[in-house]
Amino acid sequence: TDSEALFCAIMNALKTKFDRLPSLPVLHSTIQALCQEIVDFDADNTILNFLLTCGEHNMFAYSWPGSRPNSNVWNGLHYTVREYPFKRAKLQDLDYEVDFAHLTKEEDRVAVIATKPLTMDEEWVEMERGQLILFDDGVPHKESVECFMAELNGHGLSSSVLPAPKLEEDLRRFSNSNAAVFAGSGI
Repeated sequence: TDSEALFCAIMNALKTKFDRLPSLPVLHSTIQALCQEIVDFDADNTILNFLLTCGEHNMFAYSWPGSRPNSNVWNGLHYTVREYPFKRAKLQDLDYEVDFAHLTKEEDRVAVIATKPLTMDEEWVEMERGQLILFDDGVPHKESVECFMAELNGHGLSSSVLPAPKLEEDLRRFSNSNAAVFAGSGI
């Protein structure tokens, strides 16, 4: 399918580009550029939405929404973040309600990503066209430089095959123009 071919192209491009693990900000920036290159080929007719997990803490979500010819269905991505204090949520298309306060712990947090809002009483955010977000334990990081927060939380990439990222180099590269992001982080 188109989706499988596109996913393989992205994975092959990443494999070609990196001989060591990238830091999350570098990976975010690279995936964003690859997606833009793909979309630029035929922006008017492209619909590209995907989720890409990177370990137990991180997931990338990308959205280039659209509608197929002769269709009224809009294919975009929406997300909501569920965190303490948890509350009830009523489903959009079914008379069913879940009280997340009884199913979670105070320290829990999760991002739910779907093609349309699933519940009526939660705040859902529609992703912008061309937006790539890294969700780290449910926290959305919309800009590449913000992904350092996941690195600082110990949620960067790891491998038994590839060398570790050169985090210090990446920090210097990104921090020169984004000092406010690192304020109070000890960097």
